[in-house]
Amino acid sequence: MNENKPLKLKEKLIFGWGDIFGGGGQALMGVLYFYFIVNVIGISAGWAGTIVLVSKIWDAVIDPFLGVITDNTRTKFGRRRPYIFFGGLLLIIAMALLWMPIVSWSMGLKIAYCIFTFIFYNTVSSVINVPYSCMSAEISTDPKQTNSVNVIRLVFSTVSTAVCTLVPTIILGMYEGGSITLTTFYLIIVLAFGIMFTLPLIFIGIYTKERAIMPKEKSKVEVENFYKPLKIKGFRQLLGLYLSQSISMDILSNGILLFATYCVAAASSTVMLGIFIGVQLVMFPIINKIINKVDKNRIYYTGLPVALVGIICVALYPADWPLIGLYIATAVLALGFAGAQLTSWIIFPDAVNAGELKFKERNTGSYSGIMTFCRTTASAVGIWAFGMILELTGYKAPVYPATYADQPDSAILGIRLVMLVCFFVLMTIGFFIARKFVLTKVNNEKVRKYLEVLHEGKLESLNEADKAEYEELQKNIF
Repeated sequence: MNENKPLKLKEKLIFGWGDIFGGGGQALMGVLYFYFIVNVIGISAGWAGTIVLVSKIWDAVIDPFLGVITDNTRTKFGRRRPYIFFGGLLLIIAMALLWMPIVSWSMGLKIAYCIFTFIFYNTVSSVINVPYSCMSAEISTDPKQTNSVNVIRLVFSTVSTAVCTLVPTIILGMYEGGSITLTTFYLIIVLAFGIMFTLPLIFIGIYTKERAIMPKEKSKVEVENFYKPLKIKGFRQLLGLYLSQSISMDILSNGILLFATYCVAAASSTVMLGIFIGVQLVMFPIINKIINKVDKNRIYYTGLPVALVGIICVALYPADWPLIGLYIATAVLALGFAGAQLTSWIIFPDAVNAGELKFKERNTGSYSGIMTFCRTTASAVGIWAFGMILELTGYKAPVYPATYADQPDSAILGIRLVMLVCFFVLMTIGFFIARKFVLTKVNNEKVRKYLEVLHEGKLESLNEADKAEYEELQKNIF
């Protein structure tokens, strides 16, 4: 444990590979699951919404508990890896249950089964994602290495999001067109995506290491430990940055399909999504080059004015204009948004360091649990609000085979305004939080300096100059 061996590229790639589930799993569920239980299984939309809501509430509640549990785990394999490894083994079972074609069952049994299996899936997902997020801050004690690891994982996550958004819709189209059976649909989803998600998690459990210093004492399972990270100003600001970016991305992901279908009907959502992800992938290595040279919050906010211009051009793009302009606007949006998309989890280790300096303990799970709790809750509320706004503007759910030309003007305007207003407001908030962010490069270097002093047991014997600097640092970041 706590090995000081250098972090090699092989280990970075294996760990980053694990975020295929983080990005792709969420994309797969967002694109396909609701449609599957309504249009394939035959559950009413109202009950389907209830199933998703109940499961997400459960998911949000258990995340902080899992954070504390993993903090208190002590094994020769580390605190986090056992959960990632065994969670990976359970994942394919959870998927096999989740996508079971129970078409012939009674309605009551269908609803009960879907509630149980979706809760089970979300539990397994949390067992994987909470320790995985923790380990992103603990796989190395070198900030440059953790920055590099988190860039790599986000590249894998972005590519996986694209694959798991586009491919499932193609498979669904094959099923609806009669070229494959429901059984074949089930096997493709469970085996192809299940293996795709499971393999890297098993490899992480076998081939990676946790290098952060493990606290000798376990944290108590008390209510205070669940909200203690919120006492760190830098962590509260990080939550604001993360939620602004992630909810904006949720709105874009859900809205772009509707936008391409109804607002600019000649447009291709596949092309728009491909452009968006392609620009992000091009930007990742560029950002990786400068991430250790400038303040990370600057990377977050510098491109946001460009992104805001981009979303205005996309959301208000006239239906009868040439599509090339829309695709250019999409590229502009992606270019400006790339920094915000990338930096939240790269800042995460810095917030954990600040918390360790304040509380003299490194309980990364509590921080990760709060991050995932807020992310899950805000995402559920954001997507629910998105649907309600569409409902209020007169949006009509299509009847399959779909007819896409029957939406009223109010619904089309609603789609445009939801995308524009939500993104604009959220990322404006993120911009101003980032401008005032306290975990700057200089402050992070000071935090690491005094953490070394803390680990040596000399924090109480600082000279007058260092004591004054330490007190000033505490005022700034706590």
